[in-house]
Amino acid sequence: MKFKFCSDGDCPLWALAALHALSSLPAPIFRTLLHHVVEEQPDDGIMEILKDTSVSSRDECARAAAVLRWTLKQAHRCGCSGVQLARDLLVLGVPRAHASALADAAETGREAYEMNIKNNGFMINKLTDISAAPGPEGTVDTVKLTIQSDEVFTGEQKMAELIVDKSQVKILLEDLKKALKRMEEFDICI
Repeated sequence: MKFKFCSDGDCPLWALAALHALSSLPAPIFRTLLHHVVEEQPDDGIMEILKDTSVSSRDECARAAAVLRWTLKQAHRCGCSGVQLARDLLVLGVPRAHASALADAAETGREAYEMNIKNNGFMINKLTDISAAPGPEGTVDTVKLTIQSDEVFTGEQKMAELIVDKSQVKILLEDLKKALKRMEEFDICI
């Protein structure tokens, strides 16, 4: 079957199995687990929430958290509304209370997800600093470029050093100027 939250494709078997395992949870425990996962609290709490259930092993707890995160992320990525997500999950055999809780969580998190995509969606790394210095001894007509960036999704700071021929630096600068001019033209059209 085709499911909107799965990019109009089939639900992966691992997700189907994990959702089926979560079906045995009482609705209040499922909602508590979902809230814990959505709030991105430490994963240790998941074992505490599920300790007296049929999905209490470390692997099952990890699988439960993973499928909840995946389902919500897929719903956001695929533009799947909460109502459509609930329908899809019901077709997959997820209990109504669980499907409703996931649909509510997807709708609640949609605005934050869309803002993050608008601000960072097409960005892999955010440039924070760049510096140029003469190339190392023994090289002729080179420049050492040091590029510092922040990984958008992890926040990790990275630094890269490149040794570039001076003629290539001029070409790179010309290309960047063209790109800036194009982006400014594009910005006006919006």
